[in-house]
Amino acid sequence: MSDLQRETRQSGRIGRTIRFAVPGGGRYAHGLDALRLPLAATFEREMEAGRGFLWLPVLFGAGIVIYFALPAEPSGLAMAAVSALLAVAAWRSRQRIAVFRLLAALTAVAAGCAVMKARTDIAAAPVIPREMTTTVTGWVAEREAAARGGARVLLRVGGIDKVAKSKTPENVRITIRSKADTIAVGDALTVLARIRPPSGPTIPGGYDFARADYYAGVGAVGFAYGAAKPADIGEPPLGIQLAMPVAHVRQGIRDRIVAALPGDNGQIAAALVMGDRRGISEKTQEAMRASGLGHILAISGLHMALVAGSAFWVIRALLALSPSLAINRPIRKWAAGGALLIAAVYLAISGAGVSTQRAFVMLAVMLVALMIDRRAISLRNVALAALIVLLIEPQSILTASFQMSFAATLALVAGYEAIRANADRRLRLAGLADRGIGARLVVSARGLFLTSLIAGLATTPFAVYHFQRAAPLTLVANLLAMPVVGLVVMPMAFFSVLLMPFGLESLPLTVMGWGLDWIVLVARTTADWSQNWGGIPMAPAAALLLVVAGFLWISLWQERWRLFGLLPLIAAIPIAFTAPRPAILVDPNGTTAAVRGADGRFAIIGLKANRFAAGTWLRADADPRPATDEVTEGVTCDPVGCVATLSNGMIAAVSLKPAAFADDCRLAQVVISRFATPARCNDVATVIDGDDLKRGGAHALYLHSDQGGEPAFRIETAYPATRRAFMPPTPQ
Repeated sequence: MSDLQRETRQSGRIGRTIRFAVPGGGRYAHGLDALRLPLAATFEREMEAGRGFLWLPVLFGAGIVIYFALPAEPSGLAMAAVSALLAVAAWRSRQRIAVFRLLAALTAVAAGCAVMKARTDIAAAPVIPREMTTTVTGWVAEREAAARGGARVLLRVGGIDKVAKSKTPENVRITIRSKADTIAVGDALTVLARIRPPSGPTIPGGYDFARADYYAGVGAVGFAYGAAKPADIGEPPLGIQLAMPVAHVRQGIRDRIVAALPGDNGQIAAALVMGDRRGISEKTQEAMRASGLGHILAISGLHMALVAGSAFWVIRALLALSPSLAINRPIRKWAAGGALLIAAVYLAISGAGVSTQRAFVMLAVMLVALMIDRRAISLRNVALAALIVLLIEPQSILTASFQMSFAATLALVAGYEAIRANADRRLRLAGLADRGIGARLVVSARGLFLTSLIAGLATTPFAVYHFQRAAPLTLVANLLAMPVVGLVVMPMAFFSVLLMPFGLESLPLTVMGWGLDWIVLVARTTADWSQNWGGIPMAPAAALLLVVAGFLWISLWQERWRLFGLLPLIAAIPIAFTAPRPAILVDPNGTTAAVRGADGRFAIIGLKANRFAAGTWLRADADPRPATDEVTEGVTCDPVGCVATLSNGMIAAVSLKPAAFADDCRLAQVVISRFATPARCNDVATVIDGDDLKRGGAHALYLHSDQGGEPAFRIETAYPATRRAFMPPTPQ
C-alpha cells in the first residue's frame, strides 16, 4: 500500500485514491513523495469539502484580466469556440478526475475572456474624434449635483452639430453650471458645449476614465457655455421614460433631506440615501478619506445590509405580534422576502450605481439562501455573488470598488469561519445568554474591533494601490464611527424615507444629523492627527497581483496549507516599496509635465494647463503638497516654453509653441511638445512629441544607465502601440 493510500484510508475523508508515478525512483523520488503526497491529500480534502467551487469566480475573473492584458483585440468567435471546446473536453473526461479538474479550470478562464470580449463588443459605440465647441441636443438620462455647483447630466444624444449622424455618440456627459436647478431626467435640452473624447489615464497604470466611459456608453464629455435651453425633439426614449418616475422620487427625497438637514450633514445624508455625494464639501470629503471613513459615503454592502437588516427586524417584529403567525408560519422567511423587496427599492432610490448593484446582488444571494433554509453567510454565497456580478458587469473587476468590497466581505466571512473552527466552545456566542450586560458589551466591542481590523487589513492593499493612501488611524476612526453608523445613522435614514409620505421625516433626520455630527467630528479629528501621513508611492501591478494571489489562497482554503499564501504577500512588499519612480511624467496633451529635481520631488511644468494631472502625479509620488504654485519652484518659463533641471543635471524642456524649438532642441536633453518636432531635434537624446502622445497617451520616463554607462530613459506609455476596442481613438 502506498503512502498516499494509507493516509487516505486513515483520514476517512477522501472517497477516491490517486496514484502518482515519479520518474527516477530511489532517494530522490522518496523525498519528493514526502512533500507531494501530503499536499495531494490536503487538496483532496479541500475538494471533498466543496472548496473547489469557491475558485470558480477567481478563474473566471482571471480570464477577464487576461482579456485586458492581451496585446491586440481577440476574435469573439475564436474565444467562444475555445470555451466551448474546453467545456466539451472537460465533460468527456469527467471520469478522469485530475484531467477533468484541469480542463474545468481552463474552461472557466476561457469563459471569462469570452464574456469580457462579448461585453466589449456589445458596448461598442461612436466616440467623437476630436475636441470641439458645438451644439448638443438630447434628453437628460441622468442628473447629479456637480462638484462645484450646477448639475452633471448624461444626455441621450439626439444630434450634435458638426458631427455626422453615423459618428454621433449615443451619450454625452456635460456639466452645466448656469440655471441647472430646474433640469430633470426626461427633459429635452439643447446646449452650446465644449466637448472632447473621454480622457485616458493621466499616468501609465493609472485610472482609465476612457475605459469606464466606453462601457458606460459615453462617447464625449465636456462642459456647457451658459444655460441649457428647452428643445423640441419629441418624447424621450422608452428607457428614459421608465426612469423618470424614479428620478422624480429621488429628487423629491433629496430636496426633503437637504431641507431638514442643511449644510454638509444634509449632503452626506443624501449621499447615503441617494448615492450622490458630489454636493459634499471638498474639506469634508478629504477628512473622510484621510481618516479611513471614505467608504461610508459610497453606498456599498454595508449600507445595503444595514437597510435590509433594519427592514428584516421591523417586519419580523410586526409579524411576531400575532402569536398564531409566529407559531404556525415561517415569519423569518417572510421577513427575509420583505427585506429583499426593501433592498430593491433602496437600489432604485440610490440610482442603481454599479457598486450598489454589486451590494444588492450579494445581499440578494444571502436573503434567498435564508428563504430556502440555507446558511445566509457563507463563502459559497460570496463566491456565487461574485460570479453573478462578473457575468453582469465583467469589467468591474478592474475597479477599486469591486476589489475592496469583495475583499472586505471575503475576509470577514473567511476570518470568522476560521475563528469559529478554532475557538473553544466556552467562548462561543451561544453562551452569551448566561452572561451579564457588561460581558455582552465586552464581547460586542471585541467583535466590532475584530471586524474593523479584518476589513481594514483586507482593503488597505487595494486602497494603497488605487489611491496611494493608507489611513494610519483608520482602525481608531472606524471603531469610533461605525457603531453610530450601524445603530443610528442608517436605521434613521431608513425610517426617514418610510415616514416621508406622511411628512414625518424631520424627527428621524434630526437624530440622523446628530449621528452625522459625531462621524464628521471623528473624521476631522483623526485626519488632523494623521496630517501628511499615509501617502505611499504608486506600486506596480505585479505587487497587486501577488497580494490578490496570497489573499485568495489564505481566504479560500481551510487547511494549514493556506499559510502558503503568506509567501506572495511578503514578496509583494519589497516589490511595492522598491519600485523605480519616474523622473519625468507627461500628460496626454503634452502641455503639462512633472520633472524630478535634485531634492527628489517633482517640479510641475504647465500647472494651470492640467491641474488635475498634477494633483494625480503628486499623490502617486506620496507628495503631500497640493497642486498650487508651490510645486512650480525650479521651473523657468517664457511665453513659448518652460525648462526644468533633473536630479542628474539634464535639462527637460516643454515647448508650448513651435517657436520654442530653436532653443529647446539646442539646449535640452529631453524635449516635450504637443506639436510635431522639426528635423533639427533629431539630435536630442529624447523627444516626446504630438505623434507620440496621440499613440501612447500619458508618458512616464525612468532614468537608467545604458550599456556605456551613460544616462538614458526607459519610456512607459498609458496605451500600447496597438489600440484596443475599449481605448479612446487616436486623436485627429
